Amino acid sequence: MDIYKALGKRIKEKRIQLGLSQTTLSELCNLAPAFVGIIERCEKRPSIETLVRIANALNVNADYLLGDSIKHDSSYYINKASEMLSDMDEKEIGYAVDMLSNFRDFRGKRSID
Repeated sequence: MDIYKALGKRIKEKRIQLGLSQTTLSELCNLAPAFVGIIERCEKRPSIETLVRIANALNVNADYLLGDSIKHDSSYYINKASEMLSDMDEKEIGYAVDMLSNFRDFRGKRSID
């Protein structure tokens, strides 16, 4: 799928999930009322500034809106996991490791010991 079509689709899905109309989102972003619809339908491409405004109004990061169009290597995901684990206590970390182990077993790979 085209990056901009996917972007418009994610904006629309999140807007609807939050119960916002296009007009309300446009007001939150200080955009012309019809412009949100134009972006959602991929009739025009938003600037980076507009993308940031929309992400802030929807309370998501740009990665969420850009979705699969941003590719990360494994170190990115390892760092994200480390960030998530950093505010957990020992018991919660144990649960997280158990879940990863179960996932690996489910996929037919060796488990973490």
